[in-house]
Amino acid sequence: MANFFCHILLSGSLGLLAFPAYAKYTEIFSSHQIDLSFNVNQPVLIADLLPQAGAELVVVGVDDKQQRILAIYFFDTQSNTFIQQDKIKIADNVFAYDVGEPQQNGLQRLYLLDKATVHRYVPAHLSHKSAWVQAESVSSMYLGDKAGSFREMDFIQDINNDGLDDIILPHFEQLNLWLSDCCGARHAQNLPIAARIEMNQSSVSYDDQELYFQDMDLDGKTDLVTVEQGQLSVFAQNENRQFSLTPIKIKIDKSIYAVDWWEMKDLNGQEMDQSDIQHRVVREIDDFNGDGLPDIAVQFTKSSGVLDKTIDFEFFYGALNEGQLTYSEQASTSVTSEETLSNLTFLDRDMDGKQEVSVSSFDIGISQIVGAFLSGSIDQDVLIFSMDENDQFGKKPLVSQEVEITFSLSSGTQGQPLVKMIDINGDAVKDIVYSDGEDLIRALLATPDQKKPYAKRSLRQKISMPTNPYNAATEDLNGDGKTDLVLHHGRADSSELLKRVLVLMAN
Repeated sequence: MANFFCHILLSGSLGLLAFPAYAKYTEIFSSHQIDLSFNVNQPVLIADLLPQAGAELVVVGVDDKQQRILAIYFFDTQSNTFIQQDKIKIADNVFAYDVGEPQQNGLQRLYLLDKATVHRYVPAHLSHKSAWVQAESVSSMYLGDKAGSFREMDFIQDINNDGLDDIILPHFEQLNLWLSDCCGARHAQNLPIAARIEMNQSSVSYDDQELYFQDMDLDGKTDLVTVEQGQLSVFAQNENRQFSLTPIKIKIDKSIYAVDWWEMKDLNGQEMDQSDIQHRVVREIDDFNGDGLPDIAVQFTKSSGVLDKTIDFEFFYGALNEGQLTYSEQASTSVTSEETLSNLTFLDRDMDGKQEVSVSSFDIGISQIVGAFLSGSIDQDVLIFSMDENDQFGKKPLVSQEVEITFSLSSGTQGQPLVKMIDINGDAVKDIVYSDGEDLIRALLATPDQKKPYAKRSLRQKISMPTNPYNAATEDLNGDGKTDLVLHHGRADSSELLKRVLVLMAN
């Protein structure tokens, strides 16, 4: 439980939403249940791996013999059920899995990573069984012969926008790339981007740097960007789809850093003094206001003590100065509150190119923490802000709602409701879908042709939900233009439910 509150105090990374509703029951979703032979221990991954219509489910877990399993399921329209396409035992030396971008045929590829090799999955076809083939010999920081965990990791990307899967892996003193060409070969390149090193009293740890991919020199090609204090380092993509070894430096405000304040240490190796913190850290680089120029989103933390902390979000819009991208030392707009903000999330609600933002707002204090211990819950608000015609975020949110997060002191588990902004009726505007307790799901539909952004009353449907459904996967599984949901159960649920996946297909 102490770790739960430490997490709130450090990052405030909880973001949930709830709404009142007065509607009768409605069949918002068609519910499908997949019963497995192993416990699911990670969020389900949705990818279009097979030639039949629709996307597939990649389900990862562990069986009763502690064997790691990866299974692939597809939706069969004739039987109206999900069918297992493949079930694969994962070797102990495999660290991670990932899927690539859609290829020319629209299909994605599934990959595994071990110490020395990236393997690609080849689905079964006619009389040929499925197989793993070597995609590339690689080197990285992941050097162990036995992986302590198996998880999804973003090591496959189309880095240079040629429609082909590339490989990107951090090493201790450099970043390793394997860039694909049109003939199917990959060309290795090393960039001078070293891993972050942290030295403790009796150990040394390495962590990869945060990477951003944007067209920073405005030549129509995506560049690779890293953040340092007060500047961006831009590794520009050249005509050969390789990246420059010498970065272009773009100045930003000197108070902006690449890492959070609790990851920083002073010259004596001591952690920062929480009695006096004024720290800005980059959260995202993207075009937020739709003008074609990359912008920077920054989290600004001010503190005069552990329980006296405020967090705002600032946005620095890119501008052209004599043909060069520049950023002002002053924020172009911001999202603020009298309470502490966290969990910055971006979404384009109505597909107009301008990003809305969702943030969580909560009050940290002795009374709130004591009340949480006594009640087994903590309250916070979710606020959604939109830009005006001048690209400014308003002082008042588009939506503001209160939510209650529950937790168990005896088991150490917590319950975070499902909250997703997705289009469930195919009108190209995102609706709000959320769980209410353990047996109810609600949907607040967007109203694009009315003055108010959402309907007054929500739709509701009785569905038995996982205790902790916040990390549900969302995608259009059957190609009908409506977004579906895939949920799995966790350790806060009963043990017999751990072998079950719940798929909610939008009606």
